[in-house]
Amino acid sequence: MPETTDTGLPGAPTPQAVGEFYDANNRAITEIYGGSMHYGYWLGPDDTSDFATAGQRLTDLLIGRLGAGPGDEVLDLGCGTGGPGVRLARATGARVTGVSISAGDVALAGARAEAEGVAGQVRFELADAMELPYRDASFDAVLAFESIVHLPDRGRALREIARVLRPGGRLVLTDLVERGAQEEDEHKRRAVAEMLAIWRAAPMTRAEDYPGFARDAGLVIDEIADITEHTKYTAAHIYTGTRDHLRRHGELPPDLARIHAMGEHVDWAEFTAAEQSDGMIIVVAHRPHTVT
Repeated sequence: MPETTDTGLPGAPTPQAVGEFYDANNRAITEIYGGSMHYGYWLGPDDTSDFATAGQRLTDLLIGRLGAGPGDEVLDLGCGTGGPGVRLARATGARVTGVSISAGDVALAGARAEAEGVAGQVRFELADAMELPYRDASFDAVLAFESIVHLPDRGRALREIARVLRPGGRLVLTDLVERGAQEEDEHKRRAVAEMLAIWRAAPMTRAEDYPGFARDAGLVIDEIADITEHTKYTAAHIYTGTRDHLRRHGELPPDLARIHAMGEHVDWAEFTAAEQSDGMIIVVAHRPHTVT
């Protein structure tokens, strides 16, 4: 395993902790999420899409924003078990390098690429996203699909991404953010903190922090889009997915069992109808050809 980064930040997970979490849970998460390891995108309250369909919809949304084409070199930062990387390669003809801090992720992603016949176009490697083992300007584009939620310093992460991007190269990422006024309900604050801890996620930032992160990294923001109204249904699908997994297999990994137990006490119709105090954004940025 690559050398891990000491975060030094309260509430921030170490790379080792994140890797161990996914080593223990990646198979179950991939099954529960319908083949991916990320949020889904639903069209609205009447959309009855299953988790797999909604997950592919969000993948395709990000692939469209990435703008990659045949022969481009794309870094899939936090590749999970390979679903988006394989889909990206097939859709665009790009060559994809996926990285994860989880050895289990890398093994499962590599097996998926082999099974789907794209192993010559897609490769998966063990690496720390905060200390990437690639030369400057190695990639035409970077996709960071919910991976930045695990990183202890978003500004530093964007600087490392900018380093490996070629001039003109594009970054597309998703992140979980706080929205609106700070949550005043102590019970809800504790529940959010517990959920972040279970998922080995760093404390959330806010959408308005990203222009500063990007500027300090030498990147230019092209778009920040709040997609919470489409992704907020994910939590309910995680709950029903863990419930169905438990019925099929008779058990859940301990972390997912905690997530399931928390969901038992939620009125999901009320949850999805309420104003969301946290949610998801898409950030699109590029590395300019010249520094101004």
